[in-house]
Formats: sequence, structure tokens, C-alpha cells
Amino acid sequence: MLSTRLQPDTRARLVAAKKASGRSLSQELEHRLRRTFIEDDKAVEFYGTEQNAAVVRLIGATIQSTATRISTKGKHEWLKEQWMFDDVMDAIAHMLLWFRPGGDSGKREITLSSGTNISEQLINEIRSSDPSLPMTKRSDRQHAMAMLKEKLGDLAQHQHPYEVWFKKVPPVRIAVPNRAKRKNK
Repeated sequence: MLSTRLQPDTRARLVAAKKASGRSLSQELEHRLRRTFIEDDKAVEFYGTEQNAAVVRLIGATIQSTATRISTKGKHEWLKEQWMFDDVMDAIAHMLLWFRPGGDSGKREITLSSGTNISEQLINEIRSSDPSLPMTKRSDRQHAMAMLKEKLGDLAQHQHPYEVWFKKVPPVRIAVPNRAKRKNK
């Protein structure tokens, strides 16, 4: 026997779901709880690990953030507009670089673009999320970011290669006199 307190909004949703399903409140609660475990198991079965599943969810969030940011002035779909598709691909590439083992870009050529900003914003949002906050004290987005933080585990704390590049001291510039001026002397 399990006794638990539910927030009023959660209880109201459970009551509505029990009426729709014809189950008792206890059966509905157990059904929904079991379903979350099954979904977790299926994600691991399908993606290999919880971290892989979280990275795929994060790619989805990257697509959504990129497409939403870009198409503020009209209705565009990233799978129908080549320019938007390219921006989404760029953002996904930058997002995946956050998880590159070793944190260094190695010999891979990387260019800074709008995708850098989107991926950085999402990672910072995940890093700053607080999984310990009660669900009633955070938005759906904050809840989603906290869930991703939990599922990503130590990947959420990876250092991005750009962080290393930005911290490097800029090269010393050597001024070379103009050839034309040297010939006249």
C-alpha cells in the first residue's frame, strides 16, 4: 500500500484521465507510472543508452529553437526550405560538438555561425536547470531542460571546443613596412 499526496492540478488531471479510461484512480496512477518506466526502457532499447536518447531529444530542441528563431516573420518549415534546413544542420553540428570526446576540435574544420549561439543558449539553459525544484515551481520548458540535464549526466558539463579557442591569447601582430616606402629610402 502506498499513500501519497498529489498537487491539486495533478490530481485533477488524474481524475479526468480515470473518467476517460474507466479505471479507478489507483489503477490510473499505476498505469501512468508504469508507462513512464516502459517509455524509459524503450528509449534505451531504441537509442542504446539514456544519454543517447537525451542527445536525440536535445537535437529536437535545437531544431525547434533554430526554426522558431529563424521563421519569426513568416511560416517556413525547415524540411521544405533549403536555407532553413542548412541553418538547422549547422546548429545541430554545433550542438553535437559540445559532446565531442576530449573537447578539442582536432583537425575538423569548424566555423562560427548562428548555430553556435543557439546551441550555447540551450546548453546553458540545461546547465542552469534545477532538477530538484518541484514541478509546480517551474515551467514545462524548465522541467524539460532539467530532465535533459539528468539524462545527459556528465555530458551536460562538457567544455565546448570554442571555450578553449576564446580563452587563447590572440596572436601577436607584426607590422611590416610597406615595400614602396622601403624602396624610396
